[in-house]
Parts: sequence; structure tokens; C-alpha cells
Amino acid sequence: MNADLEKLIELEKADREIARLTEEVATLPKRVAAIEEKLADDKAAVEHAKAAIKNNEAGRRKLEADIQTAQQKIIKYRAQSSSVKTNEEYRALMNEVEFAEKEISGYEDKILELMIGLEAEEKALKTAEAQMKQETAEIEKEKADVRARTAEDEKLLAELSARRNQLREGVDDSSLAHYDRVMRQRKSAIAEARGQKCLACFVMIRPQTWEDIRTNSQIITCSSCARIFYYDPANEPPPEAPPAPKKKTKVQPASSETEAQPEEAPAQ
Repeated sequence: MNADLEKLIELEKADREIARLTEEVATLPKRVAAIEEKLADDKAAVEHAKAAIKNNEAGRRKLEADIQTAQQKIIKYRAQSSSVKTNEEYRALMNEVEFAEKEISGYEDKILELMIGLEAEEKALKTAEAQMKQETAEIEKEKADVRARTAEDEKLLAELSARRNQLREGVDDSSLAHYDRVMRQRKSAIAEARGQKCLACFVMIRPQTWEDIRTNSQIITCSSCARIFYYDPANEPPPEAPPAPKKKTKVQPASSETEAQPEEAPAQ
């Protein structure tokens, strides 16, 4: 095979792999961000559960303070009742005492509701924390895998870039310039010729050009897409088997019209 042609085939393989790895490395930070976003949702769930418990506790403290205030009112009203002079004043104070007692009962009911709700909120917090712990372990593993993949890709990129530079240095300038031009325009510069066609644009190849391509001894480009041809005999379809010879039909001899008759026995 022509030395430049062989190097250009390898060069395109390197360029394609470099492009793939470069794109993969560029997308890896997005994968890390998506992974961290999952953990952010878990953290938000934990914080929401903690906030619910905190609000519950604050609500109970306020209700307990309201109970103390109502209890102090009752003490004050009962103390005043001993010094009132009329029944109306006494009934008014007792009404205030009764109202304060109802307030205390209502506050106690709300405290009970909050305590029942606290059990559910604490359970939700434990579930959220367990979920976050599990997700954190999985996410850290995923992030470690992504970092390892990035390091591996960057190492391969460095090796491929060195290989690419080495290949380019060994190719004739005009052939390399043609390769670069087609690569920029079409994202591929090499095409296999098979069955007297360009496998990139499927244009038929002239018989003489086809014979020249099959030798792989020179740089030949497609008249349609300008890609550089190479020929791989391993991919050429096997030649068609020659048709089997027809069997001759055997002619049977014609039967004679008169067949020998058996002799009659002599009369006795």
C-alpha cells in the first residue's frame, strides 16, 4: 500500500477517536452536575423535614406559653372573685375563668395534634436522611467513576495527539492539505471503494480508475465527494460460481415394432 495512503487511513482513525474523546470529556462535567443535582434534591428533602420539626416545636412552645398565660388569668380572676361585692361581678369573673379554661383545653388539643404530627415528621426525617445517605454513597461512586473516565480519556487524548502529529509529519504536504480540506468540509476524508463504488457517496467509479484504486499504490480521490480512496480486498464479494453444466438427457432406443413370438408347440 502507498505509504501516504496508509498513514492517512490511520490519521483519520486517530482524528475520529480524538473527536469522540474530546466530546466525551466535554460532556463529563454535565454528568457530574446532573449527579450533584440528584443529591441536592435529597438534601432539600432533609432540610424540609427538619424545618417541619422545628416549626412543630416552635408551635408547641407558643401554645405552652399561651396555656401559662391563660392559667395566670384564671389565678387572677379567682383571686379577684373573693373581693367582689355583687353577684354580677362574681358571674363575670367566673365567665372569664370558664373562657380561659376553654382556651387551655383548645391549646392542649392543638399540642396533642402537633405531637402526633411530630411522630410523622420525625419518621419523614429519618427516611429522608437514610435516602440521602444511600444516594450520597452511590453519587460519590458515580462521581469517582466520572473522574476516572475523564482521566483515562485525557490520557488517551494525549497519546492519540502524539500519534496524530507523528502521522502528519510523515505525509506528503499536498496529500495532507487535501485531507485537511475534505476533513473540514465533510468530517471524513477517507472512503473505501468497493464493488466499483465509493462507499461514502455511492458514485460509480470508472473501470480504469477502479483498477488503479485496487492496487492501493497511489492517492486517488473520488470525483464526486473528493474523499481519498482505499481498497480492501477482504471486503470484496467472492466471484460468482460458474453455472453448473447441464446434464445431457439419455435417449432411450426405440422399441421394434415386431417382437419375436414364441414358437407354437407341434400338434399331437
